[in-house]
Amino acid sequence: MATKRAVKETAEIIPLFGRDEMNLVEFPFGPVTSAGGKTFEVEHPVFDRALNREVTRKLVITGSDAYGLPRPIDDQVLLGMKALTYEAGFKSPRVEFTRYRLCKTIGWSTDGRSYRRLEEAFDRIAGTTLKFKDSWWDKGEEIWQSKLFHMIESVSLTSRDQIERIRKKKGTSTEQLCSFVWNETIWKSFTDGFIKKIDMEMFRKISSGHKHEVATRLYRILDKRFHKRMTAKFEVKKLCIGTLGVSSNHRPSELIRLLQRSADWLIECGYLREMRVSRDETSGKFQALFVKAGTSGLKSDDRRLITKETQADKLVAWFRCQSPERRASIEEKAVKFCRAQHKSIFEGYDRTKPVGGDAFDRYREMLVKTFIQSRTRQRGDELR
Repeated sequence: MATKRAVKETAEIIPLFGRDEMNLVEFPFGPVTSAGGKTFEVEHPVFDRALNREVTRKLVITGSDAYGLPRPIDDQVLLGMKALTYEAGFKSPRVEFTRYRLCKTIGWSTDGRSYRRLEEAFDRIAGTTLKFKDSWWDKGEEIWQSKLFHMIESVSLTSRDQIERIRKKKGTSTEQLCSFVWNETIWKSFTDGFIKKIDMEMFRKISSGHKHEVATRLYRILDKRFHKRMTAKFEVKKLCIGTLGVSSNHRPSELIRLLQRSADWLIECGYLREMRVSRDETSGKFQALFVKAGTSGLKSDDRRLITKETQADKLVAWFRCQSPERRASIEEKAVKFCRAQHKSIFEGYDRTKPVGGDAFDRYREMLVKTFIQSRTRQRGDELR
């Protein structure tokens, strides 16, 4: 009984961070609105500096006869798969997981309906062929390439009958591990570092509820663009059709309304500040300008929160300047403090510590930052 409870508590721990592959941010993994047939094509007309002329980068997505094209919920499953791979330290293209843990990672309920949705999503993901025509950026080689591949090579999901047979044989009801294996092309992109961090808490918030599929994809491309600036500008048609996967049958006014609804949801979630649409006088095309949420225009409570986070970053920098012995002492105290007061941070730290890597460093930074903030509130600016 105790073992079963321990496994349950471990599975309840939800990743705070993840990683998103950059090629799959720029291109959609399937249509976001209904599309007939089993093939979906998107194009990116861009200016190639090396060739000094405009080229068209293209992606052809082909679903299987049995399962069809990918659906928007498959994006959520893929992002959950990448988050679990990241927490495993990107050690192997083969990743073990439980359906319960994957559902928790992407913010789904843990019931039979969600498990069926997972199985259907894996069927579509495994059965989908991606054909990048001079549009797959290979960071290791630093060159645009043409690639034809499936996202995953194989997947193993334990069935209800398998679980029942194991329970009768071993006398335990613990959920058995499933696994998937990434294709070598996507795995190379992971290990080459062509990935960006993603806030899984914000992702779960944005993707929750109904009809937020476009908003979820919009969040991912904006999060990439906001890496070094607070604004991002797109030509409306290119963004909606080429990146978000909206059908090309929509009129410009419909695309703008679709973007506005998605932007409104991102504003409500606290990610965006505003979206502005204007018409270019020269080309006549509609442009959308997105402004990331920041201190300007925020409520006083939100501004104070951002100020606290900035101060905490300075305290972490102070922590890094201390002697190894001093850092070890502070980290030990931080572990005890967060184990008692901030369970999710401690559990993320404890779970990723054996693996190490970037995920562990992020949790350790949060752990120390939270502890230092609590101490400075009590004792002033100097940690004793």
